[in-house]
Amino acid sequence: MDKVDVRFPQPGKKAPSANLPNNAEERAAALIELMGRLSANLRREAEAVERRCNTAELARLAKEKQPMMLVYEEVSRLLRVDREGMANLPDDTKAKLRGATRDLYDASAENADVLRRNSGAQKILVDTVVNAINHARQVTTVAYGSPIPPRSTYVVPTHGPATSATLNTRL
Repeated sequence: MDKVDVRFPQPGKKAPSANLPNNAEERAAALIELMGRLSANLRREAEAVERRCNTAELARLAKEKQPMMLVYEEVSRLLRVDREGMANLPDDTKAKLRGATRDLYDASAENADVLRRNSGAQKILVDTVVNAINHARQVTTVAYGSPIPPRSTYVVPTHGPATSATLNTRL
């Protein structure tokens, strides 16, 4: 870790400029394409959960989704801020934006539903295992052979091997 002298603030390094679209039409086109890719990713993720894919596959899909979500947030923010540019978009572009938004909403809802159902199934499984373990802890019999009758109190034996003691005098 680099040491930083807080007494003499240094100008921060500028982050490399992202390759973001410059005007409203470019932003709208990029957003339409990105929402299509996000919708497809969400549907693949839902399908993978339903197929019970391994965690590596699910992690790969989530890793693909994260940068797309970050770019989606930034591009949509830039488009919303540019009210004039948004108002001047052609009608067909606005219609495509509405369609892509609807598709992304539907894919998100489908994905959330699949994840909710999967979570519910996992909860049922975990609860079943916990209940079985708790039930097994309450059983007082041995697993094999005849059960040992429980003793209510300890009684000191009056004779037999339990009463004998030996003193070892050898060193």
